[in-house]
Amino acid sequence: ETRGLESFANLRDKIFHVGNAALQLSIISEIYHLYPTNTSGDIHLMKVALMSHDSLAYIFVKNGLHECLFDTNADAHILMQGYMEESDLLGAKVWANNDGWMIPGGLDEFHRRVQQYYGDGMCKKLACPQYMGLAAGRLWGHGQKLEGKASEDLQFSMKCIVGALTLTFGLRDAWDMLRPLFLELTLMSPEELRTSYKGVSDLTSNYKKGKK
Repeated sequence: ETRGLESFANLRDKIFHVGNAALQLSIISEIYHLYPTNTSGDIHLMKVALMSHDSLAYIFVKNGLHECLFDTNADAHILMQGYMEESDLLGAKVWANNDGWMIPGGLDEFHRRVQQYYGDGMCKKLACPQYMGLAAGRLWGHGQKLEGKASEDLQFSMKCIVGALTLTFGLRDAWDMLRPLFLELTLMSPEELRTSYKGVSDLTSNYKKGKK
């Protein structure tokens, strides 16, 4: 009897598509309001930097969400954790040269932007940046997309969580819950992404500025 499993699989796929659409809409809206003079190319670059399979898998594991949905010995997150350890070490060396963040000014500049864009309340939730292994939608040391088995199941699960929260609480409340997971990645402008990660992430050269 496989009817129950088929129904479950269909429901999972529906929740995934809801999550994918909800995440795209929320992230693009966030980017648009933070950087109102962005071109379409700028918005696309920032969207893929936040929503690439590698970024979503990294965020999913970095925040321990895999512990709720995957067995301890599951291949997907074990493989991803190996990539993350390598990329975090590479990113940490670069951040150390900038006083704790990717761009000049380091942690002081990071805190200034969090306060400017999101207010004092978010400063308490986000005391310091943590995604040192991410590089404009890729992982440090991997300028192109990781192999599918490293990120595919993890990013799928991330979008399913987004979909479930959206269906339960509505889009606005769901994004309020999820925003802290993505906020750090919105603090660098498109031009800063292109400059800082030139030659590190293929996405910075794939998505040009374009016209306003």
